[in-house]
Amino acid sequence: MLEQEKPIFTYMAPKNQFIGVLSIPHSGEEIPVDIAPFLVNDFKHLAQDVDWRVHELVDLEKLTQDGIGVIYSHIIRTAVDLNRSRDLALLNWKKNSKGISIVKEEPDQKLGEVFLGKYYDPYYEMMRTMMEELKNHTKVPNFIDLHSMPSKAEKYHLEKNPNQKIDRPDFCLSDQHGKTCEKNFIDFMQNQLGQYFSEVTQNDPYVGGHVTQYIGKHYPEGNNIQIEISRAVYMNEETKELKTTQVDYLKSHLTDSIIKCFQEFNRS
Repeated sequence: MLEQEKPIFTYMAPKNQFIGVLSIPHSGEEIPVDIAPFLVNDFKHLAQDVDWRVHELVDLEKLTQDGIGVIYSHIIRTAVDLNRSRDLALLNWKKNSKGISIVKEEPDQKLGEVFLGKYYDPYYEMMRTMMEELKNHTKVPNFIDLHSMPSKAEKYHLEKNPNQKIDRPDFCLSDQHGKTCEKNFIDFMQNQLGQYFSEVTQNDPYVGGHVTQYIGKHYPEGNNIQIEISRAVYMNEETKELKTTQVDYLKSHLTDSIIKCFQEFNRS
């Protein structure tokens, strides 16, 4: 089992005029040592639903050079899920998406508050700080939350959304069915990615998570979307091995698409 050695998240400041924020909350693999006793001692089961290496699927240096601030978590989502509301985030996954139990016991309320204050609140405080600073540079504080998804829906996913197809698209873009961005913003990103990938959907099979809702509530003047990437696009889902050629292709086009979208809708 991994022990927490890294900071709980990495923040990369924009190096030129600030035009947007990119958040990556689910690619962390670190298990906090103080939460580990409450989880099973099997990293494979704990990491089943990690957004594998998503922070490696974009060119972070290029993004910051083009004025995009980036934040990504190091904490595994089965310990603290940053794309859930605060009251649900701690040990949210009692079972992983394969149906395997991964939580051994629950901390008491007092200790739970300590964990949330240590691992959940700082990420949201930094997101707010970034967005407040972004408002000083642009009239439209735009935001993207980046994730990955299994290429096929499991029983767990079908229980959440029974109308979805088993085979997922290459990308799913979501905006809470039009609530968190202007239509042109999500359409622009769909058109950009659609030049390079075979299927890019909107709000199917996902409509956006808590981060999208949170940013939409507190920064309604901006555009914000969630992007889900099918893991089959860039990795072997069984062995968790990244496919180098596919990663390079994805990294180039995804990075450029994000930059172009933020640039197109920047209103300084």
